[in-house]
Amino acid sequence: MSAAADDTAGDLPVRDVGLNLAGVGGLQESAAAQNVKARQAVSRVNRKELEDRFLRLHDENILLKQHAHKQEDKIKRF
Repeated sequence: MSAAADDTAGDLPVRDVGLNLAGVGGLQESAAAQNVKARQAVSRVNRKELEDRFLRLHDENILLKQHAHKQEDKIKRF
């Protein structure tokens, strides 16, 4: 009986987990665990520094969007 089970074992679907930042075989954290860690990291930073980081990221985002639009316009012209 075990021989029949072994013959079909290769036919079972297997989920490919791929590589993650932790390396091969590392377990990925759940979204809830990542949220908790993010909240803890934010709570350690003072308000002024958070505002500065936000504004810097916001400005960078605007510049990246402008650059992307320029690139799209160039592509359209070609």
